[in-house]
Amino acid sequence: MDEVVSTLIHGNKSHIPEQLDEMDAAWLTQALRRDGHLTTGQVSQVRIEPIGEGEGFMGILGRFHLEYEGNKGTAPATLIAKLPSMVEPNRMLGELMGGYWREIHFYEELSDGIGVNTPAVYYSNLTPDPVRPRINMIMRVVEMMPAWLVDMVMARSKEVVGASEHRYVLLIEDLAPAKPEDQLKGGSPERCEAVLSMAAKMHADNWQSPILDSAFWINDPRVTMRSRHQMLLESREGFIERYAEKMGESGMKLMNWYYENGVQLQRLLFRRAPHTVVHGDMRLDNIFFNETSSDTRVVFADWQTVGRGLAAEEIAYFLSGALEVDTSAQIEEDLVRHYHSELLNAGVDNYNFERFRKDYDRGMMAMLRVHGSAIIDVDVGEDRGDELMNIWMDRTMARLRTVDPSTLL
Repeated sequence: MDEVVSTLIHGNKSHIPEQLDEMDAAWLTQALRRDGHLTTGQVSQVRIEPIGEGEGFMGILGRFHLEYEGNKGTAPATLIAKLPSMVEPNRMLGELMGGYWREIHFYEELSDGIGVNTPAVYYSNLTPDPVRPRINMIMRVVEMMPAWLVDMVMARSKEVVGASEHRYVLLIEDLAPAKPEDQLKGGSPERCEAVLSMAAKMHADNWQSPILDSAFWINDPRVTMRSRHQMLLESREGFIERYAEKMGESGMKLMNWYYENGVQLQRLLFRRAPHTVVHGDMRLDNIFFNETSSDTRVVFADWQTVGRGLAAEEIAYFLSGALEVDTSAQIEEDLVRHYHSELLNAGVDNYNFERFRKDYDRGMMAMLRVHGSAIIDVDVGEDRGDELMNIWMDRTMARLRTVDPSTLL
């Protein structure tokens, strides 16, 4: 038993760096050779360009500029490196969510067939973890526990993952000159429409797909509904202290409704709506546009939360952050209808607009869980990250102005 616990906590961490500067020329040479991106040549020079605060809450990001000696083959001149966050609460949440290992499995097993453009992967590695293949089974057991026991399990889980020495590394394609839209500035209706068209294709291509049940690493919110709601309730006092004035009376009324009814709402959504593969963090900062491409190529990045989900809820997540506060209800409605039309055009025939529209409203209400828990549990930094979360909250509340929670259950 001690050996299993040791493996769970410590793993096999040989050759997996924790910091960007550990990836020197020799390490990168071996990494790029593993899957044949580099053959006889070798990396001779490395320049690291850190990617700034607020762009990767759960990880460390860096752009590597590489020079080579000898035949470089297909090896890239630049690439993006991803490592787990060194900020304790963010790292703990990333481990609890399984984001680090999930993204590696995504790139190794699903990215080629997901239905949207994704960055190419040059190298991935992680320490072994014997528990992860059984995580959904474990969480199903937790979901059936009484609330007081869930509290104990969650507290112990945070202690365990807080002490985790697992390591993860990804080297992926640098998408430049493509750039992400800026979530702070919001997205134009035209940009949002382009994203929704791609999202509809991805959702349709994976509509009720067998992989939802066959891949252990696929995020399954059904088995964490109570534990996630418990995290929300744990943050309630801090959220009210920090944001009650900002939310106002009407906003806090909605928030209090979600505190009382959030689990029921989520269970209703997952029971009635068709399931598909969702990105899980579909926001403008994770979507790249290549202006030099004739068709304005759209690429989806950051796949730590990929999993089983609901198309309507993902679209609510995206538009809650992308549409500026003063965006009219008509523009929002046009975008929602555009997405649903694209979904039908891609072959989905069991989800009419009336059902989708109601689920979209439910998904928008479910955004209150994101704001109520993540803002407290994640260190988003003092500048861009904090501003981003505040603007996102304002935009979500603007979208909820016309939603009557009494009609959602």
